[in-house]
Amino acid sequence: MACTVAGNEREIFRFFKKAGCCLRCCLRFIGSRNAEFYEDPVSYLQKLKYLDEAEVVDNIPCIVCLGILQNNLLEVAIQKASEEIIAGNYDCDTFTLALTIPVTTILRERSLQIYLGQSLTLPPDVFLDLKLHTQSVKEVWKIFSVPKIEELTKKIGESGRTFSPFLVDVLFSHSCDEEECVSLLQKCNTARQFKARRRNADVNYSRKNVESTLETLSDEQFEKHSPIPPKSVESFASVDKVICAHSSIYIGGRYKKMSRNLCQTPWLINGEKKCETSVQELLCDSIVKYVKADSMKFLSSGREDVDVRTLNEGRPFAVELVNPRVTKIPDDLRELVLEINESTEDVKVTNSLKVLSKLDLKKLKEGENEKTKNYRALCIYKPKPDTLNLIQGLNDMTKLKIVQKTPMRVLHRRPLVPRVRIVHSMRARLPTPEELKNFSGAINNLGINNIFILDVKTQAGTYVKEFVHGDFGRTVPSLCDLLQTDVDIIALDVTGINLNWP
Repeated sequence: MACTVAGNEREIFRFFKKAGCCLRCCLRFIGSRNAEFYEDPVSYLQKLKYLDEAEVVDNIPCIVCLGILQNNLLEVAIQKASEEIIAGNYDCDTFTLALTIPVTTILRERSLQIYLGQSLTLPPDVFLDLKLHTQSVKEVWKIFSVPKIEELTKKIGESGRTFSPFLVDVLFSHSCDEEECVSLLQKCNTARQFKARRRNADVNYSRKNVESTLETLSDEQFEKHSPIPPKSVESFASVDKVICAHSSIYIGGRYKKMSRNLCQTPWLINGEKKCETSVQELLCDSIVKYVKADSMKFLSSGREDVDVRTLNEGRPFAVELVNPRVTKIPDDLRELVLEINESTEDVKVTNSLKVLSKLDLKKLKEGENEKTKNYRALCIYKPKPDTLNLIQGLNDMTKLKIVQKTPMRVLHRRPLVPRVRIVHSMRARLPTPEELKNFSGAINNLGINNIFILDVKTQAGTYVKEFVHGDFGRTVPSLCDLLQTDVDIIALDVTGINLNWP
C-alpha cells in the first residue's frame, strides 16, 4: 500500500464498498498486493474492522468486475479451465494463464475512479497514487486462481517474465459489454470519425479501439460520454470459453522424392485433387499424428516439379506443428523415420528427423536464395555437323550468366520479371546403360540416339528446364543457343541441394 493512501484507506475502502464493488475489487482499488488477503478477503477485512459480518454479501454482481472476482464465478472459471487443461492431454509441465474480460470493465473502472474524486476530498497526490497502485482485475484473478489450477492439474503456472509455451486463455463475456462500449464510441469524436470513414458501418468496439479512444479523453470529456458512477448490473459475467494452445514446434530433415508423378504439396483445382497424394502428405501425416497436432504447415528449401525426382541426400524440409499435445520429443526419432519410409516407395526420409530451433528455420529460409543446386538432365537434341563438339565444349564453361523471364508455365501465378542467374558449371556426357535403365520410363519410344546427360550446378532459383529448351527465347542464353540447335529435356533430377542443414 502506498503511504499516501494509507491514511485514507478506510474511507476509500468504504466508498468502493458502498458504490457496489465486491470485496476483492475494494482491495485492489486500495492497492493491496497480499495474496492471502485475496484468498480470504472477509476474514482479513473483518479483522481490520473494515467490514461488519452483516455486510458480507456476495450474490450481487460487482459494479466493476461484473462478478469475475467473486467466489461463485471464480470457482466456475477455475473448474472449467482445469477441465480443459486435463482434457487437452498436453504433456507440457507448465502453463501460462491469460484472461480475456469484457471491455466495459475498463470503462467502469475509470468511471468509478472519477466518481471517487468527485465524492471524496482527497489530496491530488493521494488520488494519483491510488490510480497508480490499483491492481488489475486480471492480476488479482491470477493471484487467486493459479494455485488452485496448479493443484487440480498438477502443472506449474508461470508468470512474470517467464512464459510457458502452453497458454490457457479464459474468456469472459457479459450482456452489457457491447451496448456500453458502442454507446461511448458513438458519443466521442473518435467514433464519429470512424463511422464517417465507414459510412453506415457498425461501430467497432474492439478492446484496442476502446482503449485508444479512452487515451484521447480527459476525465472531463469522459464524464460527458459515460455515466458517473457506472450503472449497477443485474447479471454476472459468464465464462464464454477456455482456449488451450501450445506454441508451434518444428520438426525437420531431408527427403528423397523417387516418383515422377508426385506433387510436393496437395494440388487442387476447383476443389479436385490432381494427384492422389503429395510429398507433404506422405511425410507429414505420420509426424502430425505422432505429436497430436491440430494442423501443420509444410516448409521446404525450394520445390521440385511433379515430374522431377530429388535424389541422393534429398531436399531439406521442416514441418510447423500447430498446437501439439506431445512436445517432449526424444533426440532419436528413428521409429518415426522408419514408419514414414515403410509407408511409401515414393518418398524417403534420408536422415534422422530432429526438433528444430529458430536458428535452424532461419538457415532454411535464407538457404532458399543463397544455396546452389545440382541437377542431372537427360537431353535430346537435333543433330548438326558440329553439335557433338559443342556439347563437349559445355564442360569448359563456368560462371555462365543467364537472363530468364518468368517461364510460360508459371506465368499464371508469378509476376513477369526477368531474373539474372548463374550457371556455375556443366558436365555433358553420354548416358551409361544403367542410367538409360533408370530413365527408361521417361525415354519411352524416343530411342537412345541424339541424347546426352547434362550435370549442372546452378544458383538457387534457376529454371533448369527453360535453360535447356529456351522457353521460346525467354531464357538467354539457353542450351539451344550454346549448341546452335534445338534441344529439349526428357527428364530431370535434383541431385544435390548444397545447404548445410539441418
